[in-house]
Amino acid sequence: MRRLQSEVSLKENFNQTVKHPEKIMVWGIISVHGTGRLEIVEGIMNQHKYKDVLQRRLLPQLRDWYGDRECIFMQDGAPCHKARSVMTFLQNKNIRLLEWPGNSPDLNPIEGLWNELKREVLKTPFTTKRELIEKLIDTWHRSDRIRCLAGKFIESMPRRVQAVIKMKGGHTKY
Repeated sequence: MRRLQSEVSLKENFNQTVKHPEKIMVWGIISVHGTGRLEIVEGIMNQHKYKDVLQRRLLPQLRDWYGDRECIFMQDGAPCHKARSVMTFLQNKNIRLLEWPGNSPDLNPIEGLWNELKREVLKTPFTTKRELIEKLIDTWHRSDRIRCLAGKFIESMPRRVQAVIKMKGGHTKY
């Protein structure tokens, strides 16, 4: 919206924006139980960092949720996920993996949750990376809406798979 030169510049008429917003990389886990452990990743995720995150975040979370019962872990085809050392680590820990077709973001239920989390976090203004991280962690762990959506996105997996099959690998509404 524009104003005339003669109009007064009122503070409430301006939106504060950040020219180059902070970005952070996050690893998280979800299940029908809701949101699990979260990891703020410093720098670029590689196979060594990823194995460390799996050791410190994934394994304890799976124990909390499932105890000794079997579950299936889903990860996409990112290079650090598919590294031989990571696959060996998961196999040695008896973590069963969901087979993952290439180029299928339609199937990944956490992608929708990341979008909802971002929308929720951005409702509150922040000016520092620290404030962003604190808001993100707080929302991930304390938002009933986000926790509920996590379970719903996981429960949608059979429908997602059927939709991809029906579209012969093409795009779906997911």
